[in-house]
Amino acid sequence: MNLREGRFRFIMLIVTVIVVFGSFIFALINLQIGQGAYYKELSEKRISTTETVSAARGNIYDRNGELLVTNRNGYNITLSKAVLQQGDQNATILGLCKLLSSYNTSYNDSLPITLTEPFTFDKSSDTNISALEKLFDTYHLGENATPTDLIKKMGEAYDVSPGYTPAEKRIIVGVRYEMEFREFTMSNPFILAEDVPIETVIAVSERSVEYPCVTVETAAYREYADPSITPHILGYIGKIWAEEYPDLKDQGYKMSDQVGKAGIEKVAENHLRGTDGVRLIERNASGEVLNVTTVSEPIQGDSVVLTIDKQLQITTQNALKNVITNLQNYHETRDASAGAAVVVQVDTGEVLASATYPTYDAATYLSNYNSLLENKDKPLLNRAFGGTYAPGSTFKMATAIAVLEEDVVQPSTKILDEGVYRKYTGYHPKCWRYTDYGATHGRVNVSEALRDSCNYFFYQSADEMGIDLLNKYCKQLGLGSKTGLEVSESAGILAGPESRNSEWYPGDTLQAAIGQSDNLFTPVQLATYVATIVNGGTRYRTHLIKSVKDSVSGRDVLVNAPAAVSEINIDEDNMDAVMEGMYLTAAEGTAANVFANYPVNIGCKTGTASVPSGTANGIFVAFAPYEDPEIAVCVVVEHGAHGNSIAPIAKMVFDEYFSINEYAGQEVGGIYLQP
Repeated sequence: MNLREGRFRFIMLIVTVIVVFGSFIFALINLQIGQGAYYKELSEKRISTTETVSAARGNIYDRNGELLVTNRNGYNITLSKAVLQQGDQNATILGLCKLLSSYNTSYNDSLPITLTEPFTFDKSSDTNISALEKLFDTYHLGENATPTDLIKKMGEAYDVSPGYTPAEKRIIVGVRYEMEFREFTMSNPFILAEDVPIETVIAVSERSVEYPCVTVETAAYREYADPSITPHILGYIGKIWAEEYPDLKDQGYKMSDQVGKAGIEKVAENHLRGTDGVRLIERNASGEVLNVTTVSEPIQGDSVVLTIDKQLQITTQNALKNVITNLQNYHETRDASAGAAVVVQVDTGEVLASATYPTYDAATYLSNYNSLLENKDKPLLNRAFGGTYAPGSTFKMATAIAVLEEDVVQPSTKILDEGVYRKYTGYHPKCWRYTDYGATHGRVNVSEALRDSCNYFFYQSADEMGIDLLNKYCKQLGLGSKTGLEVSESAGILAGPESRNSEWYPGDTLQAAIGQSDNLFTPVQLATYVATIVNGGTRYRTHLIKSVKDSVSGRDVLVNAPAAVSEINIDEDNMDAVMEGMYLTAAEGTAANVFANYPVNIGCKTGTASVPSGTANGIFVAFAPYEDPEIAVCVVVEHGAHGNSIAPIAKMVFDEYFSINEYAGQEVGGIYLQP
């Protein structure tokens, strides 16, 4: 190659380099100047989504404005679909779940398959069984399909890479299933984890670049002023179940919402539920939040005011527990293990206190649910409203009212207690005094019969009247029917031909008249029944909600005025005779060891009801003051032996209500009450 040719090639190389670099420079100038505005607009392109801001639930108060249930702030980890869908959803979900697990924070995954190998189906509830049936149908699986088969099918549907381990696939499909179930949309973020600890919040926030789809939201969570106070009445809230959603969806609920599941939380849902707010969120193409605009503020739900008196409720609960615990130290009542007590306002039907024992802590209810459910003493049962018991001799006032009103006897009529009622061949029921001591009560009128709890008097008078007339009055007094409570309650059973499939015999009437036979009533029924007698015969609807107040203005939205359900119009002389009998029971009868010389005059009745096994149940009903009744009380203790054994519970209720000095550390009615 000569010099000229070499020089030419060198010049061409320089020209080529200049042209190439010139092209690059031109392209850069074009991008920055010519098309810079276009690419700047593209990089700043905004993605706008509308999201719901959940409103806090309303508070629950006692009748005096004492807070029972409110809200506290917690943190949720939420996913935004607008950003999540741009990346690898499955990798993001797996990474987040592993991060949460490393901080011992649970995440939402209701897929009924265990999380670890060997995988098994979780059929521990009807909800899970129903969900599995639907999944088998959706993925066309045979009845012999295994959990691994289902995970594989779901993995294919959710585009889960085959490179993941079986455990990782289970995590991904579980969360994807939950997202689908909770209707994860642009306007409905998915709550991956709820009420997470602050350490988890910090860990997630530190990875905001790695997980731009994640937002830490402040949320309201239910908080109890004292989680031991009347949990059976307050109830709880929880996630919407699949079977609930069709109806709730029409009411504006999202699948991610929580609703009242039981108690006041459920029955007052329409009031306690707030009005959700709306916000507009603008993000760029990278998911970075550029702007948040509040379209409408959330409005807290209304406040519900209960008829319950918080302090009286605490006293009633403590008294019930205290006496039952003490009874367990006595040979006769060592099997005493459970009971209930109810306090009702005589002239309104308002429930001032309602206790059941054993009970539970509302704050740990959900986490301890399985153990509570399996507990042989049934702490989940609201014995005050749902437990049904033979009333024993506390039923005798109903028989007394009936025979007096039907003129079978007069207040002054005396019947000779012969010890054994021998009218019917082959059936000779005895008065308790004859059974225990071989003696009788002699000649007694209705007041004395109540004082002495004379079975013979009520055998004879009820036998003359008949079961139909007896039950006519019992129904008006509310026995064997629901009281009207807003929350769940049992109706009980009023003994008689109507409630029995087999034949009714005269001997059955004798037993029904003294509170035996098929009679089964709830403690709240018995308290309402006593209130009806001592207020003159008006049965008021028993209720727990006193009023509802607007959370913003504080004005009443609803006020529950006393509502009469039935009216007997008891003759005044008959009324006085029955009330005198109850007064005599406290002053000199079967409850005198507890209430003799009590500073407030009361009326009461003790009862003992045999049960299929173990010690008899103890039942006690009372009212006070005797001169002008304000409250009625019913106490039932399973295997409590006698009504007078459990009367100290009512005494402590009266102590609190009438501000009488407490008797802690003293012996009351033969029972030492612990301080």
